Amino acid sequence: MVTLVALVVVAGVAVAITRLTAGSGTPPAAASTGTQTTAVVRTDLHETTPVNGTVGFASGYTIVEPSGNPASAVTTDQQAVAAAQQGLTADQTSQAGAETADAQSAAQATQALQEAQATLASDQSQLQTDQATLSADEAKEANDCQGDAAGSAGAGSGTQCSQDQTKTAADQQKVDQDQTTVSKDEDAVTSAQAGVTTARQKAAADSSQSQAKLTADRSQLANAQATLSSDQGATAAYNANSKYTSLPAVGQVIAPGQSLWSVNGQPVVLLPGVLSPWRAFTSGMSPGADVAVLNRALGQLGYGGAPGSDSFTSATAAAIDGLQSARGMTPTGALDLGAAVFSPTPVRVTAVHPTVGDNVGGGQPVLDVTSTTPVINLALPVDQSYLVKVGDPVTANLPDGSTAPGTITGVGSVATSTSSGNGNQPSATINVTVALSHPSPAGSLDQAPVTVNITNQSADNVLAVPTTALLALAGGGYALEVVDPGGVHHLVAVTTGIFDDQSGLVQVSGAGLAEGQKVVVPSS
Repeated sequence: MVTLVALVVVAGVAVAITRLTAGSGTPPAAASTGTQTTAVVRTDLHETTPVNGTVGFASGYTIVEPSGNPASAVTTDQQAVAAAQQGLTADQTSQAGAETADAQSAAQATQALQEAQATLASDQSQLQTDQATLSADEAKEANDCQGDAAGSAGAGSGTQCSQDQTKTAADQQKVDQDQTTVSKDEDAVTSAQAGVTTARQKAAADSSQSQAKLTADRSQLANAQATLSSDQGATAAYNANSKYTSLPAVGQVIAPGQSLWSVNGQPVVLLPGVLSPWRAFTSGMSPGADVAVLNRALGQLGYGGAPGSDSFTSATAAAIDGLQSARGMTPTGALDLGAAVFSPTPVRVTAVHPTVGDNVGGGQPVLDVTSTTPVINLALPVDQSYLVKVGDPVTANLPDGSTAPGTITGVGSVATSTSSGNGNQPSATINVTVALSHPSPAGSLDQAPVTVNITNQSADNVLAVPTTALLALAGGGYALEVVDPGGVHHLVAVTTGIFDDQSGLVQVSGAGLAEGQKVVVPSS
């Protein structure tokens, strides 16, 4: 008679020691009390490694007040534009007056030149006439006095010669006077021509000076307008004296369309979308992707706008008015920097940096927020990183004792060294992120400790029994105490596979082993 002895399984498997007689064919008396039977099952098994982690919320970030220009800066810019416009208008008026005066002066100089030229022409004509008369009289004198010179002139010829000489002398005097007059006329023409040149030079100089002044004025106006436009595009919803008048509580969930906080009694609204505004939304702004996000957000909230358009239209302004009225804001048809924050989903407040009454400042952190989706962060030892990849299913043991399925959504690539504090070598870990398939089991837990079971290997549709059914054989290996339908107990040697710690089952295979067979297990 051969006796098989079952030993207690090492590594924590509790078994009852049973002594069976091979081939007895009759149910032996139980070698120990406290046993029962269970069926061999066919199922899927998973060998897992437990990893500690914390449950929290995904996508944490800080909302910061944007840096912008206070409204007072825009007022100053508007005053500068008005002053530049006034200066340009004054210089344009001055230029017009100078041009009129210069034109009148040039016209007068031109008229004086024309009159001098006309007088000169008239006097030159008179000179020519008098010179012609003198020439004729001189010829007559020469003829009349020729006889006297020869001594053969008739009676009275001397008198005629004398008269001719007198007439010629008068003609000569008249020609001399004409030449003097013409010389004066020529001087007058020269002077008048100089006057015209001077008038024209003055007009040109005045025009050049005026144009330079107007160019400078237009440049100054353009610069002032550009500064105004730039400052208007970055106008903030606060100024140096603005204060926080309301703030949310930690843990509060705020949905798009609701108010985050208020400044000087004006709410800052959360709008749906992915955007970090860099300029104010106002009429006249250039089209852009930011305007497209705003139009979609206003449409999603039911205020109209121009969904699909990247331009700020009258419909956009009207939709902003509707939003502002609904949220208790002063309707302006525009949104300054800091008047709205964008998020595609509701946000959960995890920290509030200022307190009510604090001054508002650009670049100042206001809220730390996360999404409302719970996630688990694991510090997985680097030497176990081969076990995981994005998309792997896992199960999580939550603080309330329940379990929840999840999926690995992120595997870090940068190791972090941590010290155990007990003198041991530091351990290196990577961060692994797990998203729960059904977030509700996590409730409002934040930074609560959890254990996630990472699957090392799996086996589908295999035979399995409770690990407590295994009997360690004296010669090595394992067996199951199988109970036949007739109540006969006998040992069946088995080969083990995956140990599923979560279900308490182990994969087994052996000759004659089948689904539904009864095997002996401890009753407790």
